[in-house]
Amino acid sequence: MPLSSAISSSLNGIRTSQRAIDVVSENVSNVDTEGYNRKAYSQKTLVLNNGRISGAISNTDLRQVDTKLVAQYRKESGILQSSSVRVYYLDLIQAKMGEPSSQYSVSNRVAAIQTAFESLGVDADKLNAQSTAVTSIDTALSQMQELSAQIQSMRLEIDQEISSLCDEVSDILQQLDKLNDDIVRTSALGGQSADNYKDQRDLLITRLSEIMDIQSYERSSGETVILTGGGKPLLDKDGVTVSHIPAATTGSLISYSSGGITGIYAGKFDITQEITSGEMSGLIKLRDTELQDMQTQLDELAYQMTLRLNAVHNKGVGYPNATYEMTGTRTFIDGDKQTITLSGGDVKMVLFNGDGTQAFNVSLTGELGFSSGSINDMCEKIQDWLRNAVDGPHLEHASVALNGDGKLSVDLGDSAYSIAFRDEKTVLKGAEAADVSIGFDADGNGTVDRTHSGFCDFFGLNDLIVTSKNDSVYESEIISAGSLMGIKGKTTINFSDTEHGLNFASVDVTAGDSLKTIAEKINAALVDGNGVQIGRADLVKEGAGYRLRVTDINNNQMEITETKTTVNGVTSGSILTRLGMKTSHAGYAAELTVRSDILKSPSLMNTGKVQYSADTGQYFLSDADNSLANDFAKAFTETVDFGSAGSFSKITVPLSDYASSIVSGLATCLNEANSVTDYQTELVTTIYKKEQDVSGVDLDEELSMLLVYQRSYSAAAKALTTALEMLEMLDGIV
Repeated sequence: MPLSSAISSSLNGIRTSQRAIDVVSENVSNVDTEGYNRKAYSQKTLVLNNGRISGAISNTDLRQVDTKLVAQYRKESGILQSSSVRVYYLDLIQAKMGEPSSQYSVSNRVAAIQTAFESLGVDADKLNAQSTAVTSIDTALSQMQELSAQIQSMRLEIDQEISSLCDEVSDILQQLDKLNDDIVRTSALGGQSADNYKDQRDLLITRLSEIMDIQSYERSSGETVILTGGGKPLLDKDGVTVSHIPAATTGSLISYSSGGITGIYAGKFDITQEITSGEMSGLIKLRDTELQDMQTQLDELAYQMTLRLNAVHNKGVGYPNATYEMTGTRTFIDGDKQTITLSGGDVKMVLFNGDGTQAFNVSLTGELGFSSGSINDMCEKIQDWLRNAVDGPHLEHASVALNGDGKLSVDLGDSAYSIAFRDEKTVLKGAEAADVSIGFDADGNGTVDRTHSGFCDFFGLNDLIVTSKNDSVYESEIISAGSLMGIKGKTTINFSDTEHGLNFASVDVTAGDSLKTIAEKINAALVDGNGVQIGRADLVKEGAGYRLRVTDINNNQMEITETKTTVNGVTSGSILTRLGMKTSHAGYAAELTVRSDILKSPSLMNTGKVQYSADTGQYFLSDADNSLANDFAKAFTETVDFGSAGSFSKITVPLSDYASSIVSGLATCLNEANSVTDYQTELVTTIYKKEQDVSGVDLDEELSMLLVYQRSYSAAAKALTTALEMLEMLDGIV
């Protein structure tokens, strides 16, 4: 070998050995650096253009990475982050709702109401028993309110967290875009390594996969392309902006599916429903499904409990604290056109003296002749009897009318008497007590739209639990969005409200219409003369399907009715029955309170009923009467038909059992999330250890390799020294 070749080979050996030592030194110095991948030195033979071998040169791609393990690690880390964030928030909710075994859980609060009324049934004449009953109701309602507030506060916090994560994703994509440029440029130069840039890139991609599920691949140029799990571009040449505008407020009626919460956008694409893993997935599931389902179930519980307690309370009277004035809770749109029809009995109105004995009485159908007519007609007949009837009380200041809010107001104008109502099976005086049936023509077209049991309960004259909400929202049962209605013929849906009057808008529905089609028709119809939307129809995702939700935008009392058509003797089907359309229960848990006067003075709570003595032929009141208290307790043992709510399908169970289902449902969700978190933690740790066996730095191994490369360096240096000495000897000979 010529001396020049020997010198050249020795120099190459020194350079490659030095490079190897540098690589080992870099590994050792970065042993604790996050995201650093071990570099394994390798070299190749340097072949000159003339085909002669001239030593060795270092390779530039030295990273030790198992791409399959890295991909698996990212996938499992995303699942771990999703379950971990769910555990955090579900645990906070359980602290407020209570565990199934806790005496402070929602279910035990409901059970405590039953216990209080059972005690009241024994001690109906004792104030402390009434106070305990009222307190138990108030405590349960307060807890539901606090839970609702916390659920909505969490949903708002989660929505803001999603927005922050979107900002982080956008920032990561911009950093990856720059790293792509650095990698492509460095790789194109040749002789230089882009490994450190790739380490930074992989660390960022791993963090991105913890936030949301992604797909990624590397082009031959070294550039990385990143897509969402559903295939929408996140980084391709340039990084897109991932954005989400957080909601200003949340509530039972505010959701992503209804449009109240904006989507998560990657550029122009809404990718919300494509995100199935990572922190963002867990937050979306909490915000749109789990927390919203809990809210819906709480609202259903609050509504059904209120419905039953008010039905009982409206049958009773609070003697010796009976009242001479009452104001209902039902709002009427037009007292002249909206009508009621009484059937299955009669309604007795009784005025009592201060000692609970009968002063006057009259039957609405048998004596006043009212069995059907407008709300105002009924008010006039009752008021006329109070003021002018020969056998009446002659109360010149008595007033019976719809007040300015459209609610029935009955005022004797004289505190010398108290007033109470009793439903009876027949028009005969003293007949057996039984709820009359009230047929309500809500749109004034002469057809009964729905029925209600109990006169006082229909008007809400003696409600125990009240809310400030109007019936401004209606919704269907949970239905598949694409389901066809399948009704016979054509049915017209009519809309009325307190601002625009009766039947101000209508839409025709036929058998071929889907839920989506009906929503579109309603949105087109609910506009005023200036084209301004006054009502809105939304398809709201819930459980395994969607609800059709119709909202009066200005929160007016709204009535939704239907008009059937008859063609060739065939009457069209009921679209409202097919939809299961009813007033929405959304928001009930956050709105309900015990009536303020009863909360302040529990003795005002009704505990007995209007009684009839066959011996005297008169009605009377007794402070020892515990019949109503027993009815209250019975309301908690009887089964209730609960509607579908979130993940709960329709079910018939007692109130306390439904409350227990909500509490245990949360516990089940939390246990499932904890189990997934524990499993994923162990799995991710195992994968990480295996991946570190490939890409991690082992100090013992690196130090042993350092000795090898030092000897190689010494050998190359010795060869160079020898070649130089020989060259010097030859030069001396010459």
